[in-house]
Amino acid sequence: MSSYPCKPETLRRALALITVVAVSLGTVSNPAHAAGPEKKSSKPRVLVLGDSVFSMLLVADEALVELNDIIPVIYRGEPCQKLLTRGCIPEVELSALQQFKNARGEFTDAVVVATGYNENRSDALQQSLREFRAEAKRQKVKLIWATYRIAGNVKGKATQFNSELRRAQKRNEIVAVFDWNKLSGNRPSWFSGDKVHLSRGGTVNLARQLGKFLKRTLTPTASTTTQG
Repeated sequence: MSSYPCKPETLRRALALITVVAVSLGTVSNPAHAAGPEKKSSKPRVLVLGDSVFSMLLVADEALVELNDIIPVIYRGEPCQKLLTRGCIPEVELSALQQFKNARGEFTDAVVVATGYNENRSDALQQSLREFRAEAKRQKVKLIWATYRIAGNVKGKATQFNSELRRAQKRNEIVAVFDWNKLSGNRPSWFSGDKVHLSRGGTVNLARQLGKFLKRTLTPTASTTTQG
């Protein structure tokens, strides 16, 4: 069984579709409605990194607009993205870490990492946590990580990675965990047939949940404990 959440040829088609939509919407580097009423800077507050699971944000444009209405973000992700190395298809050259480094100075508060489903090494998350923590310290932003949905053909990997994220949070290696696995656990209508990739309606719900979580977490008086 493949270690990736979907087949490479499917990812290529998704990448092509997302690229066309992103260019037409201008959402890759300058998402619509980036300014909110509480905005104190001309820059987005949060950088969101994601692979094919969260990249539906670039297809369901109403979801990205809704997210930015809650808290201004910039989205940098694409299907088959990996954490520290080039993607699992040739078209994806930049890792999530390189995207993070390239976005330095373009946002103000935090980075959300929602990439990892395409990893095929058991120690990939441990090494990635170290690298991302060091880069977040250099950029003086908070590091937030999304849990992985335990479903489909990534159950084992997601279970392991989620356990590692909990341990990292207890050691204060990351500011907060966005518990996507828990939030989406009993919501089959949010997903496509593989139970991991989002439907259009599911993407809207992701945007709402992520936006609310980020607003609470990044409010000065908010608790940095895990959101369930």
